[in-house]
Amino acid sequence: MKPRTLARLDMLAAEQETQALEAVRRHNAMLSQAVEHRGLLAAYRTRLAQSWQDGAVLPAAQARRAGQFAAATHSAEGQIMQAASLAAAQLESAITKLGQVRAQRHALAEALRKAAQLAARETEQRAERDRPAPGRTRT
Repeated sequence: MKPRTLARLDMLAAEQETQALEAVRRHNAMLSQAVEHRGLLAAYRTRLAQSWQDGAVLPAAQARRAGQFAAATHSAEGQIMQAASLAAAQLESAITKLGQVRAQRHALAEALRKAAQLAARETEQRAERDRPAPGRTRT
């Protein structure tokens, strides 16, 4: 391939690499957010459990709301875990894509290096052919 074509392919691969890096960053952030949300839910549940353990008398409506909240936290935790699982799978996919793109860029860089060497060698051979032999003059 021509060096210009290789350079263009490398530019496209660089763009893909940037996109893959952004995807890795985004999925890592989603995983971190899921861990943070699980921690918040656990803290809320702990506080709720402690409020029941102090022996205070609660109105029925408040107890019902607390029970609904506890059920909702379990549902929310399931959704958070599902989102985290999806983010982990997408992260793995993005890391694989990133590795492929980096391998492609490495191969393109090697091909570009070889093309530059070949062009330099051809230029040198052309200059050698065009040089007059010692003792001969060109007319």
